[in-house]
Amino acid sequence: MTRESLEAGVRELLAQVAQTDPSAVGPGFQCSEAPGWSSLQHLMLVSQLESRFGVTFTNQEIPGLSSYDAIVAALVGRLGVT
Repeated sequence: MTRESLEAGVRELLAQVAQTDPSAVGPGFQCSEAPGWSSLQHLMLVSQLESRFGVTFTNQEIPGLSSYDAIVAALVGRLGVT
């Protein structure tokens, strides 16, 4: 997996769960910026990230996955993507 494909996957999932245009999702995007963002959507996002990328996040990590940048950084670290 390349970093570009990882970022595209994160962008796609975030846009889907946040019900927003994928072009609005990228560096600097905060989940809380999405209209009506809720804790349920956050958990749905984490579940979909885990399924798509084959990782498991700890209860301590989950609250920190609140932005595009944080999610990409966490996945890059887990998957060893450069």
